[in-house]
Amino acid sequence: MRVGVFGGCFNPVHVGHLSLIEEVLTRFELEKVLVVPNMNPYYKAHKEVSFDLISKMINLAIDDKWNCEISTLESDPNKDYTTYETLRVLAEDNINNELYLILGSDQFLQFSNWKNSDEIKDKINLIIALRDNYNINIEDYIDKNIHYSKLDRRNRAHIFKSNNDKELIFYDLIKKFDISSSVIRKMLSLGAVDEVEQFLTPRVLNFILEKGLYR
Repeated sequence: MRVGVFGGCFNPVHVGHLSLIEEVLTRFELEKVLVVPNMNPYYKAHKEVSFDLISKMINLAIDDKWNCEISTLESDPNKDYTTYETLRVLAEDNINNELYLILGSDQFLQFSNWKNSDEIKDKINLIIALRDNYNINIEDYIDKNIHYSKLDRRNRAHIFKSNNDKELIFYDLIKKFDISSSVIRKMLSLGAVDEVEQFLTPRVLNFILEKGLYR
């Protein structure tokens, strides 16, 4: 089974996250996406919003439309997490599955600075969602271990495969949203509810207002 791994703060989850989940599931024949909310204390905003609240917002947003599962691996706000360690545990739990780490352009530009990034690329498939406002030259990220490549025009993707049969997939997002969770939090703190309606599902927005989050 092909399983996506999508990490982030999701604080709150917005249409950009949901669009990415939908696209990778349908375009690359993933059967499930593991959503991994990161409660790393580095992110100060998590001091007010618990893992349970973030998980509830994700479930409300997904609303059984796609096969997604929320992972608790990075749920402790008092613990520092690394993607490498999280993927190591997930790989042990998914011995018979192929894992695909899903990254946005902004994350991928920092990927080489991550702990054990080369080892991640050697052991885990990568799907990189390209956005117009990030300048990524694909050729800069292709090394001598690549033995196969193809241009998948139907899915607007360039697919590379390494000697150990792990895929590195770059693809153009169809739906592109210039928004971030931090901007949404700021707008909500200023009471700009009408302005954030386009970026949140109605159920998530209602939940945020009912709980008084981000005020």
